[in-house]
Amino acid sequence: MIQVNIATLKAQLSAFLARVKNGEQVLILDRKHPIAKITLYDERSDFRITESKRSPAELKRIKFKPLRVQTDVVRLLREERDRR
Repeated sequence: MIQVNIATLKAQLSAFLARVKNGEQVLILDRKHPIAKITLYDERSDFRITESKRSPAELKRIKFKPLRVQTDVVRLLREERDRR
């Protein structure tokens, strides 16, 4: 299995996809931590793509109410990074 960081994957995506087509697997790392794996698509899997019931224009018109939660984002990021 090939391991690659996000920046390298973005820069050489076509090359890595060609390797996946040849049967290899690509493990994507974010700061040396695995976050995703690219494998060859298997038609027998239960992964299905379905049509959206709404158009993109309709989705853009949806109004969301802002959350009224006080959050220290920096503290949350530090806690997450400390867990790694």
